Amino acid sequence: MILVTTGRNPTQSTRRLCKELTRFIPGTRRLVRGKLGLRQLTDELSSAESDRMIIVYRGFGGPSQLELVRLEGSALKKVSPTISLQSAYLEPKRRRRLSKVECITASSKGALRLAEVFSDFLELPLADYKTFDFKHSLHISSDARGFLRIAPIHLQTGYMEGFSLVTKRLRW
Repeated sequence: MILVTTGRNPTQSTRRLCKELTRFIPGTRRLVRGKLGLRQLTDELSSAESDRMIIVYRGFGGPSQLELVRLEGSALKKVSPTISLQSAYLEPKRRRRLSKVECITASSKGALRLAEVFSDFLELPLADYKTFDFKHSLHISSDARGFLRIAPIHLQTGYMEGFSLVTKRLRW
């Protein structure tokens, strides 16, 4: 199981992104952090029989960073990269679909390295974007400016199904 939580003092959009991540990524559960410090988060991970966590930090009014963390022994270890976000789009509630992603796909070589990290961390298969062995994917693509976009998509139609995150920088 993977716990999804926020940093301290989250904004409404940061909390909503956590909810969206748990809606679309299988094997995840949202943890309301409150005033828990990192030591208490470690205890929560242990009690939930989990060894992985996604922390969504806030910036100027919204989500600004995603951090992937593993529990190794009794210590939290960051998994590279730390993902700085340029923007986060959250679909209006009336348009949401309820489908968990089944694989990770990447549409460019620049996105493949991040897709491999997500595939390993989320324990989802890395699939070819053009095949239709799966219906729903967490898709990573790059735009003309070199920014990466992370979004759940329906593979047969290519439509985005929920949130869309545009990365600003990956810190390996």
